[in-house]
Amino acid sequence: DRNSGSVEVGIGPAATRFATPGFQELVELDNRMSAEEHIRLMYVATTRARDHLVLSMRRPAKGAATTATLIAESMENHGELWDTVELNEPATLAETQPSGGEDQTRAIDESLHSTDYLDQWVEDRTRAIAHFGRPQFVAATALSRAHKDEEEEQDSPEPWRRGRAGTSVGRAVHAVLQSIDLATGEGVEHRARAQAVAEGVPDREEEIARLADAAVNSDIVRRAVASQRIWREVPVAASVGDGSLHGFIDLLFEEDDGLVVVDYKTDDVTDQQLPEVMGRYRLQGGAYAHAIAQITGKRVKEMVFLYLQPKSEVALPNLTDAMNEARAAARSILSADAV
Repeated sequence: DRNSGSVEVGIGPAATRFATPGFQELVELDNRMSAEEHIRLMYVATTRARDHLVLSMRRPAKGAATTATLIAESMENHGELWDTVELNEPATLAETQPSGGEDQTRAIDESLHSTDYLDQWVEDRTRAIAHFGRPQFVAATALSRAHKDEEEEQDSPEPWRRGRAGTSVGRAVHAVLQSIDLATGEGVEHRARAQAVAEGVPDREEEIARLADAAVNSDIVRRAVASQRIWREVPVAASVGDGSLHGFIDLLFEEDDGLVVVDYKTDDVTDQQLPEVMGRYRLQGGAYAHAIAQITGKRVKEMVFLYLQPKSEVALPNLTDAMNEARAAARSILSADAV
């Protein structure tokens, strides 16, 4: 007893128990506390559902109250909060055909346990899992043939290392460019220092600041600032096939004759490697352009990759074709008949 600091003891089954005088009272208190804790656990469990909560409410006719019994009693006078679903037994041969005796009824019941029935069930189950387990969305970055190092980090068990901007330095540079003043570059050093620490690469602070400076001083970013219609880190999701195409656009701006999509790249790329790298990111760029065009209904006139080391601005060639190819690639992944 925590209140008195005393200890009560009981030995043997309830009918013949030998116990100290206060034992039974403490047992009843302990049982009440356990029951209340059980109710609290039920509350936590039943409030985790996002859309629907389905409960199997099988209850014994007699005996100790079960979890189902407690829930049913609590909901008894609140019919507006729940719907009862009655599950019927499978129809037997005698119920589904005009005539048939006991032997026929037994035959259909036994067929439910046959190897043929099991094989059909497994086939139906496999088909259902494939259908309902198909992707509901695809990321624009998944359409491109990602660099081997980036793929390794994308598959990292550390969730904060997955997602967009495949490397620690890349993520830090993107974060800096998301928050600083692009017109003046003010705040680069401070943000670079903070992001370097956040990404676990404090020794690369100067590199992160240098790459962010390269972006601020690029022609395409200056065009974006001059347009005065500029958006950063724009999330996009466009319907494709039986799902949606998702992505984040690093920089989006609008000029008089259309929208311009900009994607920052921190790959260390030489001029000789650019054609290969552009091919690698072609579908990603096309996906961004397609998504924003579908969402806004406006013309996307350019999709520009801004490479920061060394600095190079490359517009995606044949943009319309790239958009169509990205849409087709996404549809092949998301369509129900693709499974």
